[in-house]
Amino acid sequence: MPLRHCLAALLPALTASCGLEHATAVGVLSVSAEVGSCHRMAKPEELYTGSDTAPPVPCTEPHQSETYLVTGFTGELAAASERPGQEQLLPAVTKACDWRPIRRYLGADDRDIQWGLQIWGKFPTRAEWAAGDRTIRCDLLAPTVQDGAGPEIAVPLAGIMRRPWSALVRRCRLGAQDTICARPHDSELIEPRVYLTWHRFPQDDQAHRRVTRLCRDAARAYARGPIKGMGVRFDPVTRANWRDRQVSCWITHPVSTTTLRGGLA
Repeated sequence: MPLRHCLAALLPALTASCGLEHATAVGVLSVSAEVGSCHRMAKPEELYTGSDTAPPVPCTEPHQSETYLVTGFTGELAAASERPGQEQLLPAVTKACDWRPIRRYLGADDRDIQWGLQIWGKFPTRAEWAAGDRTIRCDLLAPTVQDGAGPEIAVPLAGIMRRPWSALVRRCRLGAQDTICARPHDSELIEPRVYLTWHRFPQDDQAHRRVTRLCRDAARAYARGPIKGMGVRFDPVTRANWRDRQVSCWITHPVSTTTLRGGLA
C-alpha cells in the first residue's frame, strides 16, 4: 500500500509518487539528522511538532521513528534568514520526503510490500534555522503493535524485510480486519498479486479452482516451501477490477503473530 505522510501537525491521507528525488541540503546539518538514526518522543504531543530537539536513541531501544532520508530546503525557502511558517514549510517537506528510497532502505524485494508505516517529516527549530540549518529529516513512523501504547518498536527498520521481525511491517488480517502481522492474525497477504491470463471474466467454478491453484503456487513461492496444513483464499474478482487482471491472494492459518515469509535470516 502507499505510505502516508505525517508532517508536523498534519496527518494527510495516502500519498502517491511525489517530490524531489535528490534535494540539496543547505547550511549546517542537525546532529540528530543521520540516516539510520532512531528517535523516541517522551510525550505524545512531541509527535505533532515540526521540530525535534531530542537526541537519537539506539534502534534496539524503544523508539517511534527511524530516519531513512536526510535532505534540505532549497530555493527561496532556504534563503530566508528567519524560519518561514509551517504553512510554507510543510508542502516542501511533503515534497522532499520521497517514498521511492523506502523499499531499498527496508531491504524489500518483489515479494515484500511494507504496510503500516508512515512518513514523518521534521524540520529545524527557529534557533537552528537562524544558525544556518536547513535540514529536512524524513523518518519512518513505526506501526502500533499494542493497543493503547501508540507507535513504538525496539528493532531497526533498515533491512527489516530480510528479518523475522518484518512481521511488524507486513499486511495480515484477523477475520476481515487488516492488521500488521506482528499482531494476532489468521491470514497473510501474498506478494506479488497473481495475474489472470484468460480473457473471459471468471465467474464459474472452474475459474475459481484455477485462481485457487495460482494462489497456492504463489503461497509456496512466498513461504519458500510447502504450506501443509494451511489454506489460501483470494479477494473477490469483480467486473470493476477485472481490467487489471490481478488478484490478491492470502495464506490462511491458525492465529499467529509471526510472518510466513520464507528465507528470512
